[in-house]
Amino acid sequence: MKFQVFRCLLLAGILATAWNCSESAATQDSASNKTSDLQIPQNIVVNEPSYFYQLGANYYVIAPKTMTVSDGSGNVIGTFNTSTGAIMSLSGEIIAINLDLSKLPMIAPTVPSKDLIAVDLDS
Repeated sequence: MKFQVFRCLLLAGILATAWNCSESAATQDSASNKTSDLQIPQNIVVNEPSYFYQLGANYYVIAPKTMTVSDGSGNVIGTFNTSTGAIMSLSGEIIAINLDLSKLPMIAPTVPSKDLIAVDLDS
């Protein structure tokens, strides 16, 4: 009698584990596909290679050295917490949470064109 109950509980535990593992793998695949299809706007300028995150119509750029977060216009709007994966605004509200920087696309610094000519406007 005890062996049958143990066998049923063991089977139920294995099924629950298998079901949960397969569900999280499907969620991760769809999240990575969504990131790879993301179009980064061309007007975002960064000084160092930075992480890009889009939430709705808002763009966020995360500087990896200082963990500051700026909007698409370059205005600092908050910080990134590496332990929680959260973007916090300067007022303390959470904008996004559970972000994995390794899955976010990187923006490279733009290199100025060699065709630029410096003009002294004072003379």
